[in-house]
Amino acid sequence: MVYKSRLVLQSTILSNQNAIQIVGNWNALLKSGEHTELSVTLNCKEDVLKKVKEINAEEIQKIFTPNNPNGFILNVLVTDVSILDDLQKGIVYGFNNSESVKDKLDAKRNRLQELIYKTGTEIQRLDSTKRTVENILNGNRSGSSLMIDISSISRQLIELTEKHLFFKEELKFTNAIQVLQGFSKFKKPVGPSLFVWLFLGLASCLSIAFLYTLFNSVNQKLKRSVRLRKES
Repeated sequence: MVYKSRLVLQSTILSNQNAIQIVGNWNALLKSGEHTELSVTLNCKEDVLKKVKEINAEEIQKIFTPNNPNGFILNVLVTDVSILDDLQKGIVYGFNNSESVKDKLDAKRNRLQELIYKTGTEIQRLDSTKRTVENILNGNRSGSSLMIDISSISRQLIELTEKHLFFKEELKFTNAIQVLQGFSKFKKPVGPSLFVWLFLGLASCLSIAFLYTLFNSVNQKLKRSVRLRKES
């Protein structure tokens, strides 16, 4: 039996059209039986891909802009829904390791790591300064200028800590693709299995062959009957 399922995806690096083109290339490999090459691209076992009949993608909403925030849908036809988890991981891997996005991802990760390092260093410096000011205040509580300084330092610490955490979160989720909704393992098939189609096709061919043979046989008998009448 054949089952249909879909992924809802979004990318901040790839345009929808570029992502759809990549999926189209994967489907071309699938249709031509290039399971070995596709398994390397998706870091997925060939046995998984052999149970995939088709893979295609379409935009959620037809908005022709360079960056469509609505994302896109990836549809698959499979003969076994148990492979969908492995297939989903393979699809995410394939997008993240595509030649067109790998360099961009590496550059973004390096930039975020540098920002994390710089904000972390600045936080340590401000924290050290804050402790020094607090120690001074403990011995001289009448310094109003020191009160202003420590208030400013505290505010800067909070702002930098927020940025630091934001950069860490960005780094954690820096991928070519984000899965907004994963594959659903539907139990109801959308069509008969390949064997059923083969059986139906064979039955049709046999029926046509039988009718042709029957027509030819009847036609020969009629011709023979006409010839015998003429001879008599």
